[in-house]
Amino acid sequence: MQELPLQGAQELLCINTEKVYDWVVLQEDLNQSILPAAIGALPFDPCGPAVSNLTATCYLVDPLTGNPLPPNAIIPVTETGERENREFVIDGALVTLQRVSFVKTLNVVIEFTGINGTTPFVFISDEIEIDIPESVFLCAPEGTRLVVRVSDIDCSVNVNCVAGALESVDLFLNVCQSVQSVADVTIELVADFCQPRDILTEQCPTPSIPPQCPVVFPGIMATAKNKNTTNQSE
Repeated sequence: MQELPLQGAQELLCINTEKVYDWVVLQEDLNQSILPAAIGALPFDPCGPAVSNLTATCYLVDPLTGNPLPPNAIIPVTETGERENREFVIDGALVTLQRVSFVKTLNVVIEFTGINGTTPFVFISDEIEIDIPESVFLCAPEGTRLVVRVSDIDCSVNVNCVAGALESVDLFLNVCQSVQSVADVTIELVADFCQPRDILTEQCPTPSIPPQCPVVFPGIMATAKNKNTTNQSE
């Protein structure tokens, strides 16, 4: 059986994908005091008398890898309680939405930098797990699930030193997250088949000659004189 070329061929395709039933963006502000026990064991106290130029920053990490959380990353959530139906009038139409309550978990690390005596240092705390409760009205009927992604985050800290010792760290978080209710569906569509692109290869450049200096050699005047002499002899 000879295979036909795919160029221009169309077919009715069935594709498994996610359908988005509803989508909102939530903003959450969080202020929390972190005690030294949650920060973990450090080589020395960052508030010690020999420490200068102390600064601290914070960022979210992936709980599985410990690496900084990439943009638009999915964060784990746990639904709490049953989804409750609520009726709303939107643009004159009666719509039934579900009140969805959940807890999202953020993993934060604090990075301390400074100079101990004459030696620069960088300390990274243990992962600090922060649970944030949320509640939102969504079109989220039975069979849908929540997908929460961090769309933007602003994290800052304030180190509290008392009598040359670390007392606590004030953590300030401003988190924007994308919340979607989704379900797996199979859709039908007519589409073209894709073709592989051409392979990229390096090509040899066209041979080139060095730039010339005709004004200097053989010289414009000399070239014109030789041309005139040739014409007179003819």
